[in-house]
Amino acid sequence: MEKKITRVKQYHCGSSNERSISLIEVKEIHQNLLNQHADISDEIADVVEQNDYVKLAHLLVTRSKIETAINEIESAYQSEFNKQIETNYRISNTLKDAAEKMESKGEKMLLKVTSNLEKLNNSTHTIVTIATALSNKTISKGNQLGHDAGRLLIHKTSEGLSRLATIIQKRS
Repeated sequence: MEKKITRVKQYHCGSSNERSISLIEVKEIHQNLLNQHADISDEIADVVEQNDYVKLAHLLVTRSKIETAINEIESAYQSEFNKQIETNYRISNTLKDAAEKMESKGEKMLLKVTSNLEKLNNSTHTIVTIATALSNKTISKGNQLGHDAGRLLIHKTSEGLSRLATIIQKRS
C-alpha cells in the first residue's frame, strides 16, 4: 500500500524510474486509498471503544498518510478526472441524441411503410375487384353468346329439317 503511495508521489515529482501510470491505474489507486481510508476509520472507531490509545495513534498516523495521498492524487489528477467525466458526458449525450434521431426517423419510416402497404392493399383490392367484374362480364357474355349460338343452331337445324321435310313431301 505504501509502495503504491510512494510510486504516485514519485510520479508527481518526476523522479520515477518506472513507467508512466495510466489514468485507469490512478483511479484504481485512488479507489483503493478511499477504501483503506474507510476501513481505517471503522477500525479507529473500534479501537476507541477498546481504549487502545497506542494502536489509535498508529491508525491516526496511517489515516493521515492516506488522506495526504488521496489529496495529492485528487489535486494532481482532478483536471484529468473532470476531462474524462466531461468526455463520458459528451459521449453519452451524443449517443442519446443519435438514438432519439434514429427513433424519430425509424418511426417516420415505419409510418411511410405502413402507409405504402395500405395503398398497395387498396390498389390490389381495386385491381382484384375490377378483374372479378371483368371476369364476371366475360363469363356472362360468353354464356349469352353460347346460348344465342345454341338457339341459332337449333333454329337453323329446325328450319333445315322443315325444308327437308317439305322437299320429301313434295316428291312423294
